[in-house]
Amino acid sequence: MIICPAQNFDIDPIMKIERAAFIPEIQEKQKTFEERLKVFPRGFIVLSDTDEKTVFENGKALTCGYFTSEIWSTVPADDKIFKLGHKIKKVHNADGCILYVSSFALLPNYQGRGLGAFFFNKAFESVCGAYPKVKKAILLVNEEWGGARHIYENAGFKEVRRIDGFFPSLRKSKSDGIIMEKTL
Repeated sequence: MIICPAQNFDIDPIMKIERAAFIPEIQEKQKTFEERLKVFPRGFIVLSDTDEKTVFENGKALTCGYFTSEIWSTVPADDKIFKLGHKIKKVHNADGCILYVSSFALLPNYQGRGLGAFFFNKAFESVCGAYPKVKKAILLVNEEWGGARHIYENAGFKEVRRIDGFFPSLRKSKSDGIIMEKTL
């Protein structure tokens, strides 16, 4: 496995991960990922599998996960900023002190083996290490995503508030979004 900064050529595999990991109603659009990569390339990291059995025919490693983030000046009191597809260029401030983990996903066949926690922690440490002004991190997770919540809780994140009915759900009409926070 290799963890490295995302490149423009990673966008197609990232979109495959997005479609495999999330229901259509909450999938981010390609232009959102392209903007994230352009505005904050250091905060966009991919996980690639280099095992000979999983490489593409052209010999490239299989991109199996991604981590995207932004740096904000403050933790917003208003929940509107958390909407899907928000414009990173309107909120990102490289001199800010808040790291917002905007998205994190693995291909389904890489989930449930501890790889998600490993990748999340390494990507998170990489971005925080490069930006020592960052003093706090936040993220938004669906209340139904027990595996993701487990990763974040084990990384030291704690629930600070909820956004009622934020996410479309397959189990009920809507599920809550949980805003989690970690002081560094």
